[in-house]
Amino acid sequence: MMAKDASEERLETLAELVEDAPCGMVITDPHGRLRYVNETLSRWLALPARAQDRPAQLPDLMTLPGQLFYETHLGPMMRLQGFAREIACSLKVEGGPPLPVLITGVARYDAAGDPVRFDYTIFDARERRAYEDELRRTRRKAEELAAIVRTSPNAILSVDSTGCISSWNASAEHLLGRPFDAVLGRPVQEAIEFEGRPDWFEHAVGICETAEDASFEMVGQQGYHFEVTVAPIQEQEQTPSSRGYSVVLRDISKRKRAERRLHLALDEMKHRVKNTLAVVAGIARQTLPADMRSGFVARLHALSRAHDALAEQDQEGADLRDLLAFTAEEAGGHERFRITGPSVLLPPHQVTSLSMALHELATNAIKYGSLSAPEGHVLVEYDRERHDVGQIRLVWQEFNGPLVAPPTRQGFGSKMINSVIKAELSAKVHFDYRPDGVRCEIVFTPGTAE
Repeated sequence: MMAKDASEERLETLAELVEDAPCGMVITDPHGRLRYVNETLSRWLALPARAQDRPAQLPDLMTLPGQLFYETHLGPMMRLQGFAREIACSLKVEGGPPLPVLITGVARYDAAGDPVRFDYTIFDARERRAYEDELRRTRRKAEELAAIVRTSPNAILSVDSTGCISSWNASAEHLLGRPFDAVLGRPVQEAIEFEGRPDWFEHAVGICETAEDASFEMVGQQGYHFEVTVAPIQEQEQTPSSRGYSVVLRDISKRKRAERRLHLALDEMKHRVKNTLAVVAGIARQTLPADMRSGFVARLHALSRAHDALAEQDQEGADLRDLLAFTAEEAGGHERFRITGPSVLLPPHQVTSLSMALHELATNAIKYGSLSAPEGHVLVEYDRERHDVGQIRLVWQEFNGPLVAPPTRQGFGSKMINSVIKAELSAKVHFDYRPDGVRCEIVFTPGTAE
């Protein structure tokens, strides 16, 4: 009796072990009809409690791709070879997404050698599937990066923590004229030499200690110009002593040649413009009446200085501070001007127009305003508008000059300022003829009104 009780206890223990195993367990007949599904798999798939409400065959538990695979591979494998190992498929879950699993099966035979049942163990493969998906994404990304490096027109190489070359793409072989085998393991500063900077890599590594990368231009031994970028290779579980670096060399020789040609062309244009203005000034001196001659020539000089300011910036524009400095210089010196304001880059068409306007203001101050008196001076203040940071408000204010009265008629300078500045800068211009000095306010937006 005690032996029977022990046997029953073992059976109960085995039954509990099977029902609550950390994997699904299924028994089918040789034709795939379900004979047993343990509690674990029932819980995973949210199967109905009553047996008559459950699927009748193993393929019924599978998604459509799994059903096709069962009919063409899994079922025949079990019948022909008697086992199957780690077959990946997905099972249907009531009210939820499919469950990725791995199925392992083994056939059981009778005394005559005929299969009587198939036993399957089914493992939850969600973590494995996620890991495999991440691995595939990582591999695909690595392959894409490798293809980019392999086909890049730039020389790309990696350098180990000792400063020696560990990889070198095809463009590096082409640009630097050396095969990879000849430079593998060599110090990068010996394999790639630049004029005037034998320690270029050490210099770049020093910059990378406080910045994400180091970028600079160098000239190679063959006269090639390179833009060099050095950056640390970010890897997990690395220390500063084991850190490697990527080095990218971009051939900018064509760009440098184009820049030289552009500078030559700009110098030639600057020379021709100056000659043209000089010819016009000479004609004016010979043909214009004396009372008109000096004003016209002075305006030509203002145009010439504006052109010089543009030429210094490669025709990309000029800084408003430089235009005001030119104006102060031509109007008697910086000691009679106080100029305050930030750096504001103006496009070429605005540089010319504003230079002429400032010249007219300075000329008027010299003839009739504060600069005609020994103690007179000019305050020029400009800044971005508080309510509209895109706009600049420039105020020209004269002090300690003769008593000012509003003009009875508009002179040429005022007409020029109002017409040209409004047209070229889309500006608002306001003159205030205060007794203590003329005040001119110009509000405009840099970079507009072509």
